[in-house]
Amino acid sequence: MSKSKKIELDKNRILEWELDEDILFEALTHPNFHQKGKTTKNFERLEFLGDSILDTLTAEWLYKETNEDVGILSQLRSLLVRTNTLAEVGKELGIAKNLRTEPNYRIVETDLEDSLEAIFGAFYLSKGVEITRNFFNKLFLKRLQHFKNEINDEKGREKILKLTVCERNPINQLQEFFQKEGLDLPTFSILTRKGEDHDPLYFMQCKAIIGEKEYLSSGKGSNKKSAKRAAAEKMIKKLKL
Repeated sequence: MSKSKKIELDKNRILEWELDEDILFEALTHPNFHQKGKTTKNFERLEFLGDSILDTLTAEWLYKETNEDVGILSQLRSLLVRTNTLAEVGKELGIAKNLRTEPNYRIVETDLEDSLEAIFGAFYLSKGVEITRNFFNKLFLKRLQHFKNEINDEKGREKILKLTVCERNPINQLQEFFQKEGLDLPTFSILTRKGEDHDPLYFMQCKAIIGEKEYLSSGKGSNKKSAKRAAAEKMIKKLKL
């Protein structure tokens, strides 16, 4: 897709918000896409921002709409923003046919997830938090309401809690421990990215502070999320949790 081609995302979901086209193209550009002789921005930086925004908006909704304790809230949030859900929303938006990639590249679910998160980052930067929240509600509210109905139903709640066990991951475990202890949550940062554009390898660092002591761990993965998970696993082992 060239930049001159009109973006064909679902007009009722994107274009009505009059999002700046330059930043939208950035959110729809895969890291492996290159134009000869040009420096092309890709979705990675916006995705980093949008990932946190989606987490925050989901946490806000859960806080307002449920009365669960913090441990369950963390698990429910993880379930609501998991890859297949975000990829499904990305498909509905039409991201796959608009994502700029290298020729013959096969788009996978994590690409749709990353680009959707980048779109949220783009909304936040160009439209602010209130409009970003409105956009979030337009995309997710039906799913969230169905989720709320399930939680309030005995059988539905049992089913969802079983799913949260399946979705339980080291990042959640780490955060729950620090929350229960009243400590600042561990932070994650990208150390470096290596490899070819079609086969990247990310290195992520986890930093945790307990009292006056700082703990560091690192992990690697084929995408930022798997590298973050690996770093969290190493931290759990280091702290013997």
